[in-house]
Amino acid sequence: MNIQAYIESGILEEYVLGTVSPQEKQEVECMSHIYPEIKEELLRTESALEEYALKHQTSPPASLKESIFAKMNFDSLEDIDDTQADELTIGNADNIIQLETPTIISQPVNTEEPKIIEDVFDRVETREVIPFWAKLAVAAAVLLGLFAGWSAVQMTEYKGSNEQLAAEMNEVKTEMAGLKQGFDYNHSLAGLYQNPSYKVVKMAGMPKSPESAVSAFWNQQTNEVYVDVQKLPAAPTGKQYQLWTIVDGKPVDVGMLDSQFSGKVLKMKETKPGAVAFAITLEKEGGVPSPTMEEMYVMGKVS
Repeated sequence: MNIQAYIESGILEEYVLGTVSPQEKQEVECMSHIYPEIKEELLRTESALEEYALKHQTSPPASLKESIFAKMNFDSLEDIDDTQADELTIGNADNIIQLETPTIISQPVNTEEPKIIEDVFDRVETREVIPFWAKLAVAAAVLLGLFAGWSAVQMTEYKGSNEQLAAEMNEVKTEMAGLKQGFDYNHSLAGLYQNPSYKVVKMAGMPKSPESAVSAFWNQQTNEVYVDVQKLPAAPTGKQYQLWTIVDGKPVDVGMLDSQFSGKVLKMKETKPGAVAFAITLEKEGGVPSPTMEEMYVMGKVS
């Protein structure tokens, strides 16, 4: 797997921003466990995003608190003890039950004045009491509404800054890639020079370009080939440099040089065993089956 290509695909930034699908999310987490380079890059991306969020965070406006409490207009709450609460009756004040005055009945054997029974219920004044928790619920609803509005404004501003964040992330990624590329170049180049498995072939400039200089590193056990371009003119439009080895007196194609060859150690195609020389010619883009000898820029013998 090409780990660098996977890192440069942008999926790690999308994972940190939360825009990947569940399948892509699982893939990133799996790859980060398998490859330390991906995990390290993911941690760097998360740190960069966190740093950006802290740098651009916005505090709630100072007027938010005043505007919330301005809408919270409570009536004064009266203290009611248990005895008073028991005396309150919820009902219709117009429903007054009244008994008519009963008829006085005279008894011939009883000369006492009969009693008049008047049984009228006292009118009880009723009053609806709003519980304190209900007032708190209204206040909480007002507070929640105001906070939701403020959050919506903040979210709009955050979404508007996504493009700027993405641009800054790309700049950071480009800088980090440049630094990483320089590190890998120096580290790989030193390793190739120090590795006894690789034969170093110095290719000097030919009459076509005397000032050119290129080094080839050939692993004679695996036939892997790497190229380090010290100096070579930029290829014209439609042209590309091609690497060759000479095996049994015949040229063998070892691949095309990347057009951006400066500051890189280029991995070429494997060559055949028994190479006695390396050379680079300038050919049409994409390469040719046999070298154009008049366009040979550098050549070196295997010592």
